[in-house]
Amino acid sequence: MFNNISTLPTFGDQKGMSVRATDAGGGMPNKRSHRSKREEDPLVAIDGARVRSAIEWKGMSVNGAAGRINVSQQTLDSIVRGKTKRCYKSLRGSLARLLDLPAVWLGGETDLLPSLTSWLPYPELGYQPPLWVDENMRVIRPSAEKGLTQRTTLPPRYQLAAHEICQQIAMAWKRDIGHGNRHAEAALSHLAKGRWNKNPWERVMMLVTRLVSAFWWRRLFLAPPALPVREAGDVDDEFAAAAASALAATLQPWFAGKRELSYKSFVAALEWASSGFGKNPSSGGT
Repeated sequence: MFNNISTLPTFGDQKGMSVRATDAGGGMPNKRSHRSKREEDPLVAIDGARVRSAIEWKGMSVNGAAGRINVSQQTLDSIVRGKTKRCYKSLRGSLARLLDLPAVWLGGETDLLPSLTSWLPYPELGYQPPLWVDENMRVIRPSAEKGLTQRTTLPPRYQLAAHEICQQIAMAWKRDIGHGNRHAEAALSHLAKGRWNKNPWERVMMLVTRLVSAFWWRRLFLAPPALPVREAGDVDDEFAAAAASALAATLQPWFAGKRELSYKSFVAALEWASSGFGKNPSSGGT
């Protein structure tokens, strides 16, 4: 008899399988998976502020969201409070599906949501290789010598507000084009100017985000100098959410297919935004 049932003799070159005691006094094979959980479901970055903002934007509570993805309230609360900086990839994926947002954005691995486009600085700045500048609803013109010293982004709720109204407008516009609305097609073609010749939808999204940007309205109504970013941040966040909600309420009959959009007037408003709210006339380059 052997005193330790987990230690068995070898037979030739074959080792005996270790066993563990059971309540019945027998043993069951102690099998090990070929891959650890970490390998199958690795830890990835998670941005608590973005997750919290997205949950609130969807009108849910943290506890309610936790229940819908079958995770403990304590786990999700730790994330939204910023105590947990990494979580399993499967959990981040579940949050992305629940909130209908890119997982990489929830992880802070990308600065901006898809509707908030990026574009190259003006070619005359001479960057080699060219640098992408995040569209933070402002025209960024860094010097070629200094370049960009830090990544640029926007507060989460600001992004969520702009992203949602852009998605709603694009969906309704594309629906009209699909139904053969010639005014809808002509309006999009009209906006395909300059650098936007091949990507007019990105220009539409960029100009819509200007309409919900406190920066541009402040630039129109207030004399220089501009407010420091640290003073404008919270106000910009609140303004974007309120402005996007107001614009969505105004356009809701069109979104619902109950009324037609006056594309002539809508494009005129976008072109006004393109010209720096009437201050810097543009031929389509911004």
